[in-house]
Amino acid sequence: MAECTGVDSITLPPEIFHNLDNTKRFAIDIGGSLTKLAYFSTFQFNVVNICSSDHTTKVMPLETHGDKLYQIAVQENVTTRLHLIKFENAYLETCLDLIKDHLVSPEMKVIRVTGGGTHKFKDLIEKKLGLKMDIEDEVTCLTKGCNFVLRNIPHEAFVYSKHADPEFKFQNIQPDIFPYLLVNIGTGGSIVKVESEDKFECIGGSSISGRTFWGLGALLTKTKSFDELLQLASKGQHTNLDLQVKDIYGGPCGSFRGDLIANCFGKSATADEEFSKEDIATSLLHMISSNTAHLARLYAKLHNLPRVYFGGFFIRQHPVTMHTITDNIQYFTKDTVQPFFLRHEGYLGAIGAFLKGAEKDSKKEIY
Repeated sequence: MAECTGVDSITLPPEIFHNLDNTKRFAIDIGGSLTKLAYFSTFQFNVVNICSSDHTTKVMPLETHGDKLYQIAVQENVTTRLHLIKFENAYLETCLDLIKDHLVSPEMKVIRVTGGGTHKFKDLIEKKLGLKMDIEDEVTCLTKGCNFVLRNIPHEAFVYSKHADPEFKFQNIQPDIFPYLLVNIGTGGSIVKVESEDKFECIGGSSISGRTFWGLGALLTKTKSFDELLQLASKGQHTNLDLQVKDIYGGPCGSFRGDLIANCFGKSATADEEFSKEDIATSLLHMISSNTAHLARLYAKLHNLPRVYFGGFFIRQHPVTMHTITDNIQYFTKDTVQPFFLRHEGYLGAIGAFLKGAEKDSKKEIY
């Protein structure tokens, strides 16, 4: 149990930090709502090879068996791991204390930090950790992190199809990932056109994003937790509040499907009955997801980008969110733009900051 003045206590399970004694480097991404931590460590393991005298390989716990002699060879191997953790900014002071106790070593002088909250919390972080902050550009870190996971992590990017079996279809690692559109939806929304490793540009954004869902959800349902709101949205029926095309036209309208949303929360304007928290949360999630999808597909078409990758902690692999985004993009682009989701969606900035720090440290070692 770790406590700090002015906030509720936070309990971290003992397994949340792994291989702390072998930690080499870490970086932080501070958003408007969440702080993300990426730290690197080494992990040692042994591989036991048992070979018989006739060179056939067997798994045998004894050195001799019958008439054959077996040779047991133990090979020490060291692998590296990148660990990823998130926590709400309300607990930043408490978590900085844990980081100082577990991750800061005497030889460390600088900490790599990115994200919108870096300047706001700069003095606090440097005071708590006793390190100088090296602030990395947010868009650069997001792009670098996305490039890294797309090129190096098997089963990272996937498409979602609600009616398929399985619903998730993973993309193989591609030799050439460029160009693509990165839509990062967290507290705010940013849209980045990525043409190469070194050529990228933030071309848009949106103030209607993850924090909007959280804030409006809290006002409308009195539910303060983001994850609880998502749970409510899994149980509701958005058509109890949303006006669909068929509600206005009595069916499909020309080339538009009848089940497309014509107006979010439209039925609540004239209805006398009370709506459930579940229906409100679901309608709200559809509204934010639809807005995100339309922005993404318009920017993708404008810049002739056939692939869109979604990052940030808004989506969280929630079926309603992914289906709404996928359905809107594919329907309105006639499948010419493909939306992809990422398993490590919310950690792109932290991974990018970590990589930037590793590059800088390597250059110092060389020169």
